[in-house]
Amino acid sequence: MRAVLTGLAVLVLLGAAPMLASPARAATSAVTTQGKFALYEVIGHDPYRGAWKKLTAPVIKSERWLKGGHGIWSPAQIVQVDAQRFKVFLLCKVNECASTRISVIFAPDGTRAYGALRTSAGTQVLGSPNVVMHKALLKALQE
Repeated sequence: MRAVLTGLAVLVLLGAAPMLASPARAATSAVTTQGKFALYEVIGHDPYRGAWKKLTAPVIKSERWLKGGHGIWSPAQIVQVDAQRFKVFLLCKVNECASTRISVIFAPDGTRAYGALRTSAGTQVLGSPNVVMHKALLKALQE
């Protein structure tokens, strides 16, 4: 039992070693989507959290599952929009994935978010994305 705990402690320390070696690097990684492939990982940090709240504000009363990004996530997809690469994050409502889901793209600095929300009532585009981003959001909902 002690050997298992020691091995676990080593793994935990090895995982934390990059953050201990470079506090500035650890702080930077917390506010970018680099290496983050789930929506809940990204919206747990500012400025993404604020952008998420602003994006979902118009629909949060009817779609409570969006609060805090609770649902079933899919790994982010990389898309090319106007010569820039973005991650499209996908999330669906538990037990209703086929009919209720959202796709989200964040601005590079994380201060704005754009989304497409599909429910049984139809599809709603949130955050006023440009035409190319709008198409990418809708395409992600179909996949």
